[in-house]
Amino acid sequence: MDGLINKNIFIQWVKPLIEKLFEKFVEEYEGSTMNIDEFRKKDCGGKGKEWVRVFIFDEFPEVDIKNGGFVVNPRGGKKTIIFRKDAKKWIEENYHRIDWNASIKELER
Repeated sequence: MDGLINKNIFIQWVKPLIEKLFEKFVEEYEGSTMNIDEFRKKDCGGKGKEWVRVFIFDEFPEVDIKNGGFVVNPRGGKKTIIFRKDAKKWIEENYHRIDWNASIKELER
């Protein structure tokens, strides 16, 4: 019976599934907040911090906690805190409103 399953192929097949499940578990149970780096990498396609501040936080004032949103201190100064669940929900519902091609460089001209 040994040799019916190629161990290396099995590992190549199962490992990505386990990693994906682990990531989902960590996202749900690690904590209810994230910092701007995690938000920009996971939910904003790797855009820079300033891009996120300008084209999401400034463009959509409803994301500010003061307006019922998910981000504390959106302009920095103090630590920016993002409530994970609400941020993910907002991005999923509003991704089409965001100008993903906008450029900080174009603003500086």
